[in-house]
Amino acid sequence: MKNIIDIDGGRKKSKARFVIHLTLVILLTIGVIAGSLSLLFLSTLDYIPNLIINIVVDVLLALFLVFYFLNIFPLVSYYHRLYKGMTSLSIEHRRKMRFVKEDDNKIINNVNFRVLTFSYKEGETEYEEHLFVLDSDVQFDASTAYKLDTYQNIIVRYQEIANATN
Repeated sequence: MKNIIDIDGGRKKSKARFVIHLTLVILLTIGVIAGSLSLLFLSTLDYIPNLIINIVVDVLLALFLVFYFLNIFPLVSYYHRLYKGMTSLSIEHRRKMRFVKEDDNKIINNVNFRVLTFSYKEGETEYEEHLFVLDSDVQFDASTAYKLDTYQNIIVRYQEIANATN
């Protein structure tokens, strides 16, 4: 089987990234607030320049926090939640699925997913299912059968089935 996602390595990286991001944002916020308060408390009678500096720095911090929590933190949080729940026991093993086509990419929580359509047979009925590829440029051959391991419809591992027939 060819791995698309390294579960153990991804879990360690996502947890470290999550902790580092939160720690740095908290330290930055505490530092700016402490700096603003110390500038105001230690200012001379002419406190207007310090007040203007505090207002500018606090507004820049507020804009940064809004940008960060709307754009960057959802990515970090999504990867942390994804890898936290992904274990070898939670992987779904799918057998003999044929690649049909690649659809348009989908963006969910600021995360870009490649959408792939696979078909499989149950009894005499053929079904199509959309599966996702995350952070990989792996290519699948049309009408080729694959054995897939997925987690929440995200392909984790795949293996091409040789000499497969309908």
